[in-house]
Amino acid sequence: MGKNIGLLLDPETGDLQLSFQKNSTGRYTEGLEVGYITYQNQALILQAFKGELKEYPSLGTGITDIIADHETVGWKREVLLQLEADDMIVRDVDIDFKTKKLTIDAEYN
Repeated sequence: MGKNIGLLLDPETGDLQLSFQKNSTGRYTEGLEVGYITYQNQALILQAFKGELKEYPSLGTGITDIIADHETVGWKREVLLQLEADDMIVRDVDIDFKTKKLTIDAEYN
């Protein structure tokens, strides 16, 4: 299984996505949702502040701080470096303050 497959989180609550199902004998056959997590991981890295992810204290961009800034070069570099630190191959990061849009073209190898 590649790094792009893993446990899914509920996008609204951040809790694990669960889907409990029992078979004909009453045993649980399903529980944790597994799926494509590249975008989920990108969002977590963007939202997290350094030190917030205890196992990886230097990972995170704290992207909410971008609201008080209008300098895109530093933010693009920070996003690129943080995604690469998570072993993603980053093709492009674009920040457009006029449209308030962040575009990321990155995937796990």
